[in-house]
Amino acid sequence: MKILFLEWKSYCVPDMAEAFTEAGHDVTLATCAEMTDRYNTEFDIFFEKKLSESSYDAVFTFNYFPIVSKNCDKAQILYISWVYDNPLIALFSCTVINPCNRIFLFDYHSYEYFHNQGISTIFYLPLCANPKRLCKSTNTDIPQNDISFVGSLYTEPKQRLYDKLSGMDSYSKGYIDAIVDAQSHIDGYFFLEESLSPALLDAMQKVCPITPNQDGAETPAYVYSQYFLGRRATALARIDLLNKLSQNFDVTVYTHADCKDILPTAIYGGKIDYYDTMPTVFQHSKINLNITLKTIQTGIPLRAWDILGCGGFLLTNFQQELCDFFIPGEDFVYYESPADAIEKAAYFLSHDRERQEIAHNAFEKIAASHTFHHRVQSMFEIIT
Repeated sequence: MKILFLEWKSYCVPDMAEAFTEAGHDVTLATCAEMTDRYNTEFDIFFEKKLSESSYDAVFTFNYFPIVSKNCDKAQILYISWVYDNPLIALFSCTVINPCNRIFLFDYHSYEYFHNQGISTIFYLPLCANPKRLCKSTNTDIPQNDISFVGSLYTEPKQRLYDKLSGMDSYSKGYIDAIVDAQSHIDGYFFLEESLSPALLDAMQKVCPITPNQDGAETPAYVYSQYFLGRRATALARIDLLNKLSQNFDVTVYTHADCKDILPTAIYGGKIDYYDTMPTVFQHSKINLNITLKTIQTGIPLRAWDILGCGGFLLTNFQQELCDFFIPGEDFVYYESPADAIEKAAYFLSHDRERQEIAHNAFEKIAASHTFHHRVQSMFEIIT
């Protein structure tokens, strides 16, 4: 199959291109920023030109882009997309029902939602790792760490959508502060959207109005809960756990900006590159933390796959799908509370052999069953 692989600042592009090629497909990579727009005549022209240059059988993207689907539908060409973000508001575009689409979601709970709505173009496919690439990382500048966390704290200016709700009346603001705080302590069930009453939504709309996309079916409740409140709940959870751990152990945090003001006892490791540096961090850390974004209800986020895929030891919050593919205590370890995380961190920092065996077990399972090669095989079994 000849595949046009479109990307714009996507993760895992070389991994997927390699897997396609190894499976016998002919891949052409093309970068285009305009694919992120819902409507863009420049992209339409770009796409038409690309199709005129070769006879493609399919177009592939990481994440789903309505403008790509519209153009594929017009050209009657298969559009394959594999979503690694959650939430992804583009999935509420009316274009998702286009018959050209084969949309793969990594979070089973999200897949179930769309499946129960009768959307036949959406399928389930968990993420994975590329152990060959991850284990090649040789960045010698990364120190040995006891515990490390790699990721956003959701305190960066562009992530602080919650601050836009500060002008709400005191009762409404107090209520959402309380439910966000409650959500920060709960994994595996996201209740914020159902907690937003019409009165609360009205109060939010007054200070920060939400206008759905022209082609979108997303509701204000979805947008506020997933993007405003969900990120705030995740920020609270991450900051709370990292503060408590760093008061007891050496914890290095690799994030976008210096975090000393909110994590005074943690070590700031700086911002790191996904390909060049991140695998070495996981390999050089005795314990790697995964603190899942609250809006991912059951799925295994990419960070967890990357940790396991380079032989790192994973200490994570509970995610149901981790238990579908791996065995707790044998392949990874999960915590149920900050106190539990502290207890388990102390244990595994002092039991090197057991920790290393657990990390090795997970690595072997990924190499045997959860690589991009395996996922491409599963993808095309569904497509064909």
